Amino acid sequence: MMNKLLELKKSFHEAPGQRGGSQPRLKKNRSVRADKVDQIIIEIENILNEWQGRDSLISNILLEIVYTEIVAKSNRISAMFKNGSLAPNQEIVGARFKEDPPGQKRHVITYYVARKAIQETISNLQKVSSVIKESFKGEIFSTGLQELTSQKKKIDLHGLSISKFGLLVVDLSYVAEIDSPESNLSASEAMLINLYDLHQGKQSRQDTQNLLAALGIPTREQDFLNATTLLLTKDKAQILFDKAPYLVAMKTKDFSNYHLEVQQKSTDTLPRLPKVGNEPTIGVIDTNCYGEDYFGDWVEIHNEVDEKIQKRSKHGTEVSSLIVAGPMYNPDLDDGCGFFKVRHFGVMQNGKNSSFTIIKSIQKIIRENRDIKVWNLSLGSPYEIKENFISPEGAILDQLQNQYDDIIFVIAGTNLTKEQEKTGAFIGAPADSLNSLVVSSVTRTNKPADYDRHGPVLSFFEKPDVAYYGGDETSLIKVFDSSWASRVQGTSFAAPWIARKMSYLMQVVGLSREQAKALLIDSAVKWNQPVNDPNHLLGHGVVPIKITDILNVPKDEIRFMVSGSASSYSTYSDGIPLPLTNGKFPYVARATLAYFPKCSRNQGVDYTNTELDLHFGRIKGNNIKSINNNRQANPTIENIPERAARKQQRKWDNIKIIQEAFTERTKPRANYQDGLWEIKLLSKERLNSSKKHPLKFALVVTFKNINGDNLIEIFKQQCRMRGWIVNEIDLEERIKVNAEAQTEIEWDD
Repeated sequence: MMNKLLELKKSFHEAPGQRGGSQPRLKKNRSVRADKVDQIIIEIENILNEWQGRDSLISNILLEIVYTEIVAKSNRISAMFKNGSLAPNQEIVGARFKEDPPGQKRHVITYYVARKAIQETISNLQKVSSVIKESFKGEIFSTGLQELTSQKKKIDLHGLSISKFGLLVVDLSYVAEIDSPESNLSASEAMLINLYDLHQGKQSRQDTQNLLAALGIPTREQDFLNATTLLLTKDKAQILFDKAPYLVAMKTKDFSNYHLEVQQKSTDTLPRLPKVGNEPTIGVIDTNCYGEDYFGDWVEIHNEVDEKIQKRSKHGTEVSSLIVAGPMYNPDLDDGCGFFKVRHFGVMQNGKNSSFTIIKSIQKIIRENRDIKVWNLSLGSPYEIKENFISPEGAILDQLQNQYDDIIFVIAGTNLTKEQEKTGAFIGAPADSLNSLVVSSVTRTNKPADYDRHGPVLSFFEKPDVAYYGGDETSLIKVFDSSWASRVQGTSFAAPWIARKMSYLMQVVGLSREQAKALLIDSAVKWNQPVNDPNHLLGHGVVPIKITDILNVPKDEIRFMVSGSASSYSTYSDGIPLPLTNGKFPYVARATLAYFPKCSRNQGVDYTNTELDLHFGRIKGNNIKSINNNRQANPTIENIPERAARKQQRKWDNIKIIQEAFTERTKPRANYQDGLWEIKLLSKERLNSSKKHPLKFALVVTFKNINGDNLIEIFKQQCRMRGWIVNEIDLEERIKVNAEAQTEIEWDD
């Protein structure tokens, strides 16, 4: 007997953040030497000299600050280069990582700074240097700064206020060096160019066109993907690189050589498809689709690639056949989801394709087919993703999923080429899309397939997300390829199975995309295994075959979903009551959070704009004893290093999974306050914004009883007594409701 998945509903509470007002202070292990300040001054003056003569093109100056480490937003400069009321954080136009020394990453952040602010910073730093030499023997430590800010020590600050001096010292403690952006660029073919946004997020296409026109580079409206990203021919790109390379934030080749899997012809006969009914429709974007006679009404085909310019590819047909009737061809992989209709768009060919053209096609397709909620993209580039920025394809998919809050892309994790098989390779575009659900492949024994490529993305984000069965030499996947049955392998044939499950959860069970994504990923996580694959091949694990194994819960577990929208700094629930045994909690817990943040490609490695910091655990007084020891919001603890926060609490990641260990030695937990657990999300914006936009989220929580007891009925009763609405996800009932909703009513005249 299995338990049912639950959905708990109750309004979340919200609270604004506390405004900071503490005095600037150095960390205990940091100091600032006067000779370092003098060196920084020389570097800034060199930049000013280098930019002489560029006044007519852009008004301000682009410079890069190399930080001493990966820095939190709170540790970026706040006093250096401050231009009136404009904070330095508002002048950021790019960010990347630099590995120096080897194995140790540090932030390199690009700023667009007014000359006046630069000159004022030079003057202020000269004063700071003088003060450190005169009053701190050439080096200021945390104790010295604290004595000054607490006014226990009176010194001449050469006209600087105590606060200003302190902020400049703290800034300098995180700055390693300052330089100009790289300017050694060349073009070998047509390029997708991303220019720095010089208008703090408000740059228009016309602004960019005017800037390029001043360089003698004419552009058209159709050359643009957005205000700062456009396609330039080889000649135009070279003009830009020769005259103003400092304007270029990112560049990629326009042509991607898409490599599609090889099939093996089979003598198997294909069963006939049943008559189409009210099944959900999944969108497929791939190569052209063939086999109209076989698919009948199951696949609506929109072939947009001229067959005269391409070699006929069966890839798209094979992908769509799996979505329509994968279990009929592969009974051992019967997921219980039934059949699906497909709306198929052929936009690419096997071999060279224009990334720009494909991106434009995807934008148009999504805009004109808003009734489709789940999209399968089993296409991918053989080229590895870049270390410091998201691909244009991945960024557009992230943008679309933020713009339309009810769609999701399921993407193949891309395959190794023959040249990459010996050394392995990072995944290729568009599998670096963070908001999408990216799928790698496993053998029938749940081992990584030989052709899998690995993550992470931007040195941090876990991709792929999950793994599934895409075929291997011992057990190929059976598909229809336009005229006969074929047997294939590749991540292209793992993704459709997950697209089926995602569509089923959203369009039959009625879950939101946030709930469906969190639930699918959570289903792949196993107790006593790492929640992230250390080899970055399988993501969070292998998704179960049966949809019932995702929706039903073992009898010794309580699993529920909560969802909401975070629009303030703090979003928190009323306490969730958990049944006690002998006054203690006999459980281990897991929580999986999913949300779809807005992303900024021009921010480089600092790609996601919003962070939802998850705190989940037992209530203890006014605090939460988080199951992963999350101390980021503890005011009594000095700031946790950004590197540690990203690794341990997955800071800035849009998927967070926290889980307690479960072993034979696991003992019941203490009860601090009426058997209550709490969920709290703290929302943080990377970029300074005057308006905070609500962000939808979903959380899947599992409590496993260490004694094997089934206490779900007591849990439901206690939740209802505290005002929670408790709904059971009854699969049969949901199927019935969905069927009734799809029934056409004929009205009498």
